[in-house]
Amino acid sequence: MLKVPIGDIIAKIKEKTSLTDEVINKKIEDKISELSGLVSRDGAAHIVANEFGVKLFQPTESGRLQIKNILPGLRNVSFLGRVLAIYPVREFKTAKREGKVASMLVGDETGKLRVVFWDTKHIQLIEEAKLKEGDIIKLRNGYVRESRMTDGLEVHTSGNTFIEVNPKDAEVKKIPEAEAVRERAERRKIAAIDEGAYEIRGAVVHVFETNPFFDVCPECGKRARDSVCQEHGEVSPKPSLVLSTIIDDGSSNIRVVFFGNRAQRVLGITAEEAFNEAKEHSNDIYPIQKRLDTILGHEIIVEGNVNKNSFSGDLEMIARRVNFPNAVAEAKQLLK
Repeated sequence: MLKVPIGDIIAKIKEKTSLTDEVINKKIEDKISELSGLVSRDGAAHIVANEFGVKLFQPTESGRLQIKNILPGLRNVSFLGRVLAIYPVREFKTAKREGKVASMLVGDETGKLRVVFWDTKHIQLIEEAKLKEGDIIKLRNGYVRESRMTDGLEVHTSGNTFIEVNPKDAEVKKIPEAEAVRERAERRKIAAIDEGAYEIRGAVVHVFETNPFFDVCPECGKRARDSVCQEHGEVSPKPSLVLSTIIDDGSSNIRVVFFGNRAQRVLGITAEEAFNEAKEHSNDIYPIQKRLDTILGHEIIVEGNVNKNSFSGDLEMIARRVNFPNAVAEAKQLLK
């Protein structure tokens, strides 16, 4: 977690919004409650500040955010990345709109994610071959959501998003070549990891029995609060999942948090199925309790971003990808 004293965070929010200390503190407490205690007070304050568009940090020379620090729900995201793959432009038509959509896989020295283009001027960069694999893009003012197709994250763009191809920023030299970026996160023992992107293999030794549900917009997948999405207004939200665990590999242990698709993969059930189970038994925790025997003690392979909790000082991982041990794949890993 990036460290800014919580008093400074509240002061910046107050300066930007003119809200009172009492109102801001209430919003921070509501955020802690909303996330079922999965974030510290400092972390909740960071999220509240982000929701108000408050800039807590001086940007790097390029104004970028490293991909390892990009999390679901962030808005006004800026980063630099190398284009690893460009996917075909496709047309779509729904009851509300029609047009084109394009996407690409982008990475930096800390990780990879998908970028989705909805605006015509951005899509033209691909159609006119002005943006190619191997190029570096500078993106400003995107928003982050979980991918519906993969276990990863996506940065979505709009007409207000700024994109520059092969910028002259000094930090461009920090972006590795494409082949280096394509390599998976390094597998390490938990005792040997620090902040950064890693892959670990260990057994789930504890599952926190906290409310695993939060609402998301059915259109964009972003969090919907009180049935309201910031992008689509009033919606009929659908449930998504969050699961907090402790994983141990014999060298040490670490708290690992799974959101959305990754939580579904660990539980072996969809969010909708879990929600129906919980409703049927009048117990939000029931879907977790029912599956504890199939989770506890079982090995799992997790790739994710590790950061230090500013409140406890402990390392925590936010899972990006989840797999279960495969004999052939693990043999190749050992040989490597």
